[in-house]
Amino acid sequence: MGLLRKKKRDESRDPAAGKKSGDESNTATPQKRSLLKKLMILLLVVGILGGGGFFAYTTFFSGSGTEAGLVYQSVPLAHVTLPDEMLAFCFTRMPKLYDALVAFNGEMDLFKAEIARIDAVAAKYPDQKKIADGQKKVWDKGMQSLQKSFKKLEKPIKETFVLFQVNPAQGQEKIDQTAEQMTKAASDALEKSQELTAPLKQAMPKVPEGIIKGTLYKLKKKFL
Repeated sequence: MGLLRKKKRDESRDPAAGKKSGDESNTATPQKRSLLKKLMILLLVVGILGGGGFFAYTTFFSGSGTEAGLVYQSVPLAHVTLPDEMLAFCFTRMPKLYDALVAFNGEMDLFKAEIARIDAVAAKYPDQKKIADGQKKVWDKGMQSLQKSFKKLEKPIKETFVLFQVNPAQGQEKIDQTAEQMTKAASDALEKSQELTAPLKQAMPKVPEGIIKGTLYKLKKKFL
């Protein structure tokens, strides 16, 4: 009888103990969730502050952002020999000249492609090579003229960039004095070049209007 009573007392204690441990686990679970939630919020705040700091640095301190809030993104320009930091400098301090450099690179691509096309025709019809050679000279002359004009711009761009790094005030003064002149020289060279390349651009298939149609067209042109 004594053993039976003791066993019953033990059984009566066990549910209480189980209930207590269950209550503790239930209490711990919300605490863990609360801690996890706070940690996630903290990480989110740090991320936002970090992103804002990076934007402020790239826009106002690194020299790669414009007054309009545009940030320089490196674009491959195969026909421009200036280093990337000088291109970023032009983008920020002389944006019209930077646009001219990008346009120059595009014009050079057109010249190269057209000369390659003429060479292919000449190779296919060797007995008519004189005709192809005559047309090739026209395109080669235009390409060399454009390339020479932009080559002349590289020296003053480099000088202005280095001066700005050494003395920003004098560098800005030089920009104010020479940027318009350099941009005009680039525009004049491009205008002459574009007279020759205009028929090539007109013969190109037009990209369909609209974001979806335009994107699909570009993907087809790239992979098909």
